Amino acid sequence: MTLNYNDTLDEEVKTWNIEDPIKRQEKIQRETIRHHKLKKDLLLDELDTANMDICEVGGGPSPVSNLLPFNDRVVFDPCTNEYKKYFNCPDHLNVKIEDVEFVTKFDLVLATNSLDHVEYPYIAMRKMSELCKPGGYIGIVCAENNAITNPHPCHVHNLTSEMVHYCFDRDFETVWELNYKKDNYRYGWVEYQGKRGQPAFAILFRKCTGYE
Repeated sequence: MTLNYNDTLDEEVKTWNIEDPIKRQEKIQRETIRHHKLKKDLLLDELDTANMDICEVGGGPSPVSNLLPFNDRVVFDPCTNEYKKYFNCPDHLNVKIEDVEFVTKFDLVLATNSLDHVEYPYIAMRKMSELCKPGGYIGIVCAENNAITNPHPCHVHNLTSEMVHYCFDRDFETVWELNYKKDNYRYGWVEYQGKRGQPAFAILFRKCTGYE
């Protein structure tokens, strides 16, 4: 049975808001230890982010941008109000990326393991493009066809690197990319063809349009 979007958000919250504090801490540690890998996989450790304004899409209670120095940060996540029952979410706004109306533009826009959770991926990616400054960067990590390789009520969409390039290649250059087809790039713990880690992609784009 296909869940409606609000039900998928409830399922996502359940994966984090675990009543048992020991199990909740294990979940946080298991997820956040991977963030150091994501930082390298997106080449973010080569970016001087200290003076950057950053936004993260669907960052959850432990965003990858926690590892980065920044001038200012916003985390857009429609589950924020629920996460705040258990976690500090100091820079979070309880909003879907598709509904964001922001005058502020950002130097770096991140979405790691979240684009397959949004309601409308193509609208979400268009909004990310709008939020990115000319010359700014967008970093995306996602499992390929996650709803197939890791079935879960919150894995709604099957994204591929080709779909992401379709959305961004007109206005963005590809600065860096890892994907399963070329690099055997995997992410996560799920078994796929006899090995842990699903086919995935990590892409860093730079915006080339919008200059006055």
